[in-house]
Amino acid sequence: MAYKALYRTYRPADFEEIAGQEHITRTFKNALKNNKIAHAYLFSGPRGTGKTSIAKIIAKAVNCEKAPIDNPCNECDICRGIDNNTISDVIEIDAASNNGVDEIREIRDKVKYLPGISKYKVYIIDEVHMLSTGAFNALLKTLEEPPKHVIFILATTEPHKIPATIHSRCQRFDFRGVSVPEMIHRLNTIIDEEQIDISKEAIKVIAESAEGGMRDAISLLDQVVSYTDKKVIVDDVHAIKGTVSNEKLIDIAQAIFANDSVTAIKLLDELIQMGKEAPRLVENLIKFYRDMLVFKNTNVEEDDQLIYGNQTFLDLAERLTNNMIFFYIDVLNKTQNDMKWTNNAKLYMELALIKMVDRVEKQEIVFEDEIQTIRAEMKGLIADLANRPVAPAKTDETDDEITDDFDPFEEVEEETTQPDQPDAEDIIQEAAEVPRQDTETTEEQDNNESQQETQPTEDEDEEESDETNLFTIEPESSEVAKPAEPKDDTPYKTYDIRYVEQVLNNGDRETKIKMNKRWYDIERFANAEQMQYAKWITSGRVVATNGEILIIQYSNASMCNRMMKPDVKEHVIQLLSAFYDQELDYLALPTEVWEQKSQEFIKKWKENKDTYIKLSEIRHPALKEIPKFNKDVNELTPDSVKDAINLFGSDAVRVKKGDK
Repeated sequence: MAYKALYRTYRPADFEEIAGQEHITRTFKNALKNNKIAHAYLFSGPRGTGKTSIAKIIAKAVNCEKAPIDNPCNECDICRGIDNNTISDVIEIDAASNNGVDEIREIRDKVKYLPGISKYKVYIIDEVHMLSTGAFNALLKTLEEPPKHVIFILATTEPHKIPATIHSRCQRFDFRGVSVPEMIHRLNTIIDEEQIDISKEAIKVIAESAEGGMRDAISLLDQVVSYTDKKVIVDDVHAIKGTVSNEKLIDIAQAIFANDSVTAIKLLDELIQMGKEAPRLVENLIKFYRDMLVFKNTNVEEDDQLIYGNQTFLDLAERLTNNMIFFYIDVLNKTQNDMKWTNNAKLYMELALIKMVDRVEKQEIVFEDEIQTIRAEMKGLIADLANRPVAPAKTDETDDEITDDFDPFEEVEEETTQPDQPDAEDIIQEAAEVPRQDTETTEEQDNNESQQETQPTEDEDEEESDETNLFTIEPESSEVAKPAEPKDDTPYKTYDIRYVEQVLNNGDRETKIKMNKRWYDIERFANAEQMQYAKWITSGRVVATNGEILIIQYSNASMCNRMMKPDVKEHVIQLLSAFYDQELDYLALPTEVWEQKSQEFIKKWKENKDTYIKLSEIRHPALKEIPKFNKDVNELTPDSVKDAINLFGSDAVRVKKGDK
């Protein structure tokens, strides 16, 4: 018996086996169960996403001996006959080869006859957009009012070519590309059934290469299995697809970043000698830089793409700016278009590599990146200057005299670095230090003190009051108690507003300044294993602290999600606690969230300085609630469950306890 391809062997037999089209399968299951099937459907979507498979499942379900039923039984004679293509009442037509008026007229003449052994006649017309205008017109009336025993299912990959008159007579369902996790789940089912020896990395590469087409993924798996008698690895998949491995792409990208055109062209020659095509290499490089842009600018997980787990890729992504990546993609895109009109594609690829490393070509981008870096450094310097403590006001008469230790430049620097308005962070830190006392008590103490102190001159009074009110609001007694934090036994979430409330209501400005002064020394303190965590720490900055909890601000939410992962946070806390020689915790927040919460705190503090300030919940579309796992429980988890969690995520895995 001839070998049957895997995609035919494992064609879905019911709705449960369909991958990635839950919005469609749920609709049809409810319609079938309630006996509300329409007379005409239009399925549109990419190739290999299940259009014809669902059409045949519907044909089985409406004609099943147990109907009405939400899923065909696949056991009765009719279900098995439709699977074996022996039931003449289910007619599959290829519109690409039957696109004329005569073929449609034949359909129109035959629909009036009753089905032979089943309840409904089902016409499945594939690639219906290939029908001619006359054929569409001939189909209109029959499609609008077919006999009660006829169901039309039209399938197409190009719905924009279908006339509006056809659209209006059908219920349309749009199929989407199958996601990588859903595809991996389906591939694993086939691999287990066929007992195929293949690595997890190879499965992921197959799923990514299919670009949303389930049939393409299964066909590629079938082809790769035939390629080798041993365990299937990533290199086997690249050999079959003609694509370039991630390691080779990273080597080329590093040579381009280092402006080393000799190494880049040498790597290109090696790939060409291995049989790789220059157009495919350009396509792979464009996708490589696209993945880098997505990683840098959106909220992605390291498991979303295989390359996101490569440390060299992550380091390169940190060093490359968005502007430079866009420049590389523009050069490659132009090269890809030029290759269509030449017989020497390698020549254009070499020119593209030289252009990407040429300093003159990208000097504007380099200058712009340098300017942005300088601006960021200046912002940091301005913030540091604004955080400098202001010297206490002098009230002694002898202070008016110039002493030997007088430094005019020091006073000028202090005056020039003080902003006209206080910085938001200063207000927040000082707000937490202001004693909440009754107004009458404060006024009495002020009067007593004013009688004991020497009266300053009018000029001194004006200058000192401005400075003191803005920056050095100090309590009269260090023993004054701050408002107590309300008790709340609710478990803390990843981004819990209570962290922010604790820090802002009990801010310690001096500790924050001391920490910021030593912030970039963390990289010198860290060992080789901790260096990556140290770089992640110093890519943000401390904006507030109460001495125990740090609020670290980052430019994007993706970095915050990474810093709040339990395994990452454990290493970071160890490094911070060892560096500052005290037990510390932290909360990572994006810039926009921190600015929003700090302004909210300032506003509420100005309205009522005598209470513990409560803030609204942290809400940001890119911030993810990160699950926490108990280590002891995790150690007792079976390997099969761990593998399932790694593949599909903890939210999708449920373990049912059975009888022993």
